Amino acid sequence: MSKLSHYQEITLLPEPDISSYFIWQKLYTQLHIALADLKNKHGIESIGVSFPDYHYDAKNEQSSKLGHKLRVFAPNQADLEKLDLNCWLSRLTDYVHVKSISAVDDKATGYLVVKRYRFKPVELQAQTLAEKLGISYDEAMVTVAKRPPEMQLPYINLKSETTGVAYRLSILQQSVDSPNKGTFNTYGLNTMTTDITVPHW
Repeated sequence: MSKLSHYQEITLLPEPDISSYFIWQKLYTQLHIALADLKNKHGIESIGVSFPDYHYDAKNEQSSKLGHKLRVFAPNQADLEKLDLNCWLSRLTDYVHVKSISAVDDKATGYLVVKRYRFKPVELQAQTLAEKLGISYDEAMVTVAKRPPEMQLPYINLKSETTGVAYRLSILQQSVDSPNKGTFNTYGLNTMTTDITVPHW
């Protein structure tokens, strides 16, 4: 897997009567479908994303935000051409601006790991631990209660295309010191157990 050398930047346009949450939902629904289509048709899993204006403050979670930009990265221009964001986002031209494909070149000043954050409920954690260690549920709960609580991260409200069930796509974005190559899921993100990086500036 080569490094992520090309990208496109998407900017949410200000709409006084429309919430940015609504625009993020529409944008990311289309992106998720597009990435799943790219994987199914071409076997491409090399597309990763970042949120350049992302901010998370554990002490003041109310100030946390995704921002208004999304960067979509690929190891080459051809993969982004196959993704064809302009086509997938054609219905959203009043709400988002999609820049043309560009080379990363020497823009990057660091690296990010961007994950889909998933938190297992405390009760399930205790049940799993009790079964694993052969201890009581109450004993397991004492251990689980010492673990870090769920992080209240910036998120996008989405709805399953197959079941229609609403869910939150919580985003954990963190700076790291060195690049790491690999594949992304059909949200353009890492899972909780992977640490594939994207460039940052």
